[in-house]
Amino acid sequence: MNKVVTLDPINLAPCCCSRDLYNNEGSADQLTHVRKTLEAAHLIRLGARASLAGQLTGLGKKTLKRLHREITGKPSPPGQLPFSDSWFLEHHRRMFHVTLIWHLYRRMNQPSSSPARVYIDTFETYTLMVRDPLLNLTRAAFAIQLFTTGAWVEHQCTSCGITFPAPLEHTQTICASCQEYQLYRCRWCDAYLAPKLRGGKREVCLHCGGALN
Repeated sequence: MNKVVTLDPINLAPCCCSRDLYNNEGSADQLTHVRKTLEAAHLIRLGARASLAGQLTGLGKKTLKRLHREITGKPSPPGQLPFSDSWFLEHHRRMFHVTLIWHLYRRMNQPSSSPARVYIDTFETYTLMVRDPLLNLTRAAFAIQLFTTGAWVEHQCTSCGITFPAPLEHTQTICASCQEYQLYRCRWCDAYLAPKLRGGKREVCLHCGGALN
């Protein structure tokens, strides 16, 4: 005669250890600290100084300096972060890269993401899209801060229609890409413009006669 085996009912109630884990506020604080430390390490690997990593994660200077030395093998460079936008405004190509950073930041800046994660995703996407990046992480972060603090605002290009960031008092009506393009193409007929002679000025297009200045 076959023996009937009876199984005890399974206790699905959470054990005391799981309750302690989810109800322990200290555990949540520890997880937050771990996340910030991982983000700081990621920023440092991308080239961030300890001061920039501190701004974005809120970790202490001593912790970040030690982390920087452990990752790079050398101390974090001293000195202040950039404080002037003149470097960006000196060249059209730099402004083009700033515009790209600005659009990427707006796309990546989601409520569910921490400030450090937004900067990481923005800069990594930028370096993947551009063959020769002109901005390192420090300059890219400073460019973003120009937008977020209101020192730079949104303008619209009258040539291509794209929105681009520039200083509040900026009077230029076309974006950096169009300015660079118009160095070599006529804005009226799109004909190729020969390089300017040193010290010379191109007044009109030789193809259509349109004014170039």
